[in-house]
Amino acid sequence: MNGICRLCNIDRELKESHIIPSFIFKWIKETSGTGFIRFGQNPNLRIQDGYKLYWLCDDCENLFNTWETEFANNVFHPMTEGSSVYYPYGSWLLKFAVSVSWRVLNYFVEELDLSHFPAILQEKANNALSLWKDFLLGKTPHPARFEQHMLPLDLIDSFNHPYMPANINRYILRTVDIDVVHSGDKSAYVYSKMGRIVLVGFIEMPNPREWKGTKLHVKKGVLGSKHYILPAGFGDYFVNKARGLAKIANSISPKQQQRIEESYSKDLDRAESSETVKAMDQDVKLFGNKAFTKEK
Repeated sequence: MNGICRLCNIDRELKESHIIPSFIFKWIKETSGTGFIRFGQNPNLRIQDGYKLYWLCDDCENLFNTWETEFANNVFHPMTEGSSVYYPYGSWLLKFAVSVSWRVLNYFVEELDLSHFPAILQEKANNALSLWKDFLLGKTPHPARFEQHMLPLDLIDSFNHPYMPANINRYILRTVDIDVVHSGDKSAYVYSKMGRIVLVGFIEMPNPREWKGTKLHVKKGVLGSKHYILPAGFGDYFVNKARGLAKIANSISPKQQQRIEESYSKDLDRAESSETVKAMDQDVKLFGNKAFTKEK
């Protein structure tokens, strides 16, 4: 179909563009215990790919793909394979991060709704979209106050949060999740979770120095640190996201649950070596039978 490209604003033939890059979903599917994926508010539906919209022309789609390829080859796949704990990066990482935050925020503005945001934060969200677009097009050298923060994740073997959900490792390893979050009229950010990677794009952050070890730099840097400091409120938010996923998973119908069990049974070797079972095993080690208890 033809239309105005969301990035370059030129009337061209538009391609189907992923909100979250397709290689993330491909990896989750390939490393699942069944060969299928289920996401979103309808876990009874098996899907093949992530959400797509006719947003970008071929040139802009290829521009995004260049940064996605660098990220996949130099960060995502080495991280999931466990081949490294430190990931040197160039200018492509910030470009990739901004492209994801821009897509997610644009999706919420256009397809969903931010009317529940205070007017001042709606205005700043539009400012973030505008500046991120200029950065992606090379019209400005950096994202300014609309920073990008990236947090690598791994299995956890201990915790001190008083209400840690029993599916926390499954949420960490096996989910894609997007959100646009605000707290009063003081702070707001874009949340993009891509498997073991959490990306936070600032819309308004009154105390950005509370985030330590996560900020992405313009030209180069190293992703991976033993010391991350995040605001306490973000930790609570992350835990609640995992709890929300557990509630959605509980809504899987008996018929679909049977299909899942049959898919596991067809290839027990695949299931045993899958990332899905790996995450489940760790939850069982931490929580015992509670790992299978329905979230209330």
